[in-house]
Amino acid sequence: MTKTSPARRATAFTAAAVAVAGTVVVAIAQPSAAYSAPGTVRAAVDVSPVVTSISPLMGTRDGGTPVTVLGAGFKKLDPDDLKSVTFGGVPAANVWILSDTKLIATTPPGTGNALVKVTSGSGASRSTSAVFGYRLRLAADFADTAAKATGGTEIPVTVSGGSVGSTSSQFAALKITAKVGGIATTRITWVDDSHLKVGVPATTKAVPATMQLVQDGLTGPESAARVNYLPVVSAVTPGSITVAGGDTIKITGSGFLGVDAGDPSAVTVGGVDATYFQVVSATRIDATVPAGEAGKAVVKVTSAGGGSVEGPKVAYRSALAFADGQYLRASGGAHVLTVTGGTLGANVAEYNLAAVSVRTGAGKLTASYVDPTHLRVTVPALTTENADLTLWQDVVAGPVTTIPVAPVVTSLSAVRDTVAGGATVRVKVAGAGAAGSVNFMFGGNPAVCPASGGGSALAFHCTVPAAAEAGPVQVTFTSGNGVTSKFTPAAAFSYTDID
Repeated sequence: MTKTSPARRATAFTAAAVAVAGTVVVAIAQPSAAYSAPGTVRAAVDVSPVVTSISPLMGTRDGGTPVTVLGAGFKKLDPDDLKSVTFGGVPAANVWILSDTKLIATTPPGTGNALVKVTSGSGASRSTSAVFGYRLRLAADFADTAAKATGGTEIPVTVSGGSVGSTSSQFAALKITAKVGGIATTRITWVDDSHLKVGVPATTKAVPATMQLVQDGLTGPESAARVNYLPVVSAVTPGSITVAGGDTIKITGSGFLGVDAGDPSAVTVGGVDATYFQVVSATRIDATVPAGEAGKAVVKVTSAGGGSVEGPKVAYRSALAFADGQYLRASGGAHVLTVTGGTLGANVAEYNLAAVSVRTGAGKLTASYVDPTHLRVTVPALTTENADLTLWQDVVAGPVTTIPVAPVVTSLSAVRDTVAGGATVRVKVAGAGAAGSVNFMFGGNPAVCPASGGGSALAFHCTVPAAAEAGPVQVTFTSGNGVTSKFTPAAAFSYTDID
């Protein structure tokens, strides 16, 4: 067997150590000391510190931020040697060695991004990702400002804690943003090195909120001033409610999560508390309206930030009805009817806004404005003794009004005769009990009128009675139901004294 001398073995080990020197520093003892026993080698290995992470990643330019450094090889550091931990080459203000894998260093003053290095007698850490960012801790000063929950209000802000740039380009490079109530703004405008304009973001919760400025990730202190977010009411449905109250309305808007459900005055209609309300979401409240007077009423929602700006109104509607003592002609057509319980509006425009309609059963009749208390209603031909009509204002219905239907003359085959009478006139009538009509009169003169036909062909053939004097008269009759006919232009007849 070939034997290797001790000197040659030491030389070979040294060469092997040099071959891996790029990754591990190896110190070789003197050959005579390298062998404590035949065939045994003893080597001393020194490893440089390793930095794996730092926290926080940023702090103020003034320094003083405690930074926790995690890694390995920290026990060999001298805590009194502040150069053992550097920020961008500048020694830390203080160093505390907590363990071999953890230390805390206080940042010195600085600017920009600084590489954190840990150095021992074995060398310096090689991490390039352990970068600490020096930032401005900017504060915002402004007057307390009311802002809609929908956002968009622009607030002039005075900045302290550092310059926001002498030009808009410098401002852009600083990457300054703002938060209001923790919500990032969408618009911030440079004015000069100490002034900005901040556009308030939208919020779901209309409550007082502070503002914070952020410089490239470092958030400044909360402002002393407040942005007082106000709820916004954008729509209310239905648009019409009864003066008696009790209707449920749906309020649509913004910022409703800031409304105190326990505050009875948080939702008002015309200045009166809603009898009940429920915050359904940030954009919806359901409320039961109180009683009110006829007319428009503002719906207001109030939170800790204040009351909503005047927005949509609801219209309190009184229950309109048709006055008693009126009748409808069985022949149908246009009727001017008197309305009670309120008015139809001072003019056509107000009438149209009220969305007035007339209904009979499931059908809707044509109606038009005459004046505040009169409505022109067109009805079809009727064969019943009464008709039930209901007046609506939008979704508010009045009581059903039962109006009697009067029998009428619908046509005369001749409209004049001499005072001597004797001519035959075919009279057609309409109304309940028309087939049994009796007591035909030409003015105060009774006539004999036998009937013929039936249904739409029903007619009465009257012999014109003699009259005491010439002049206009009305043809009347009594229906089979005992109701006296009402005048229509079709019932007009004239006596003449000329043959």
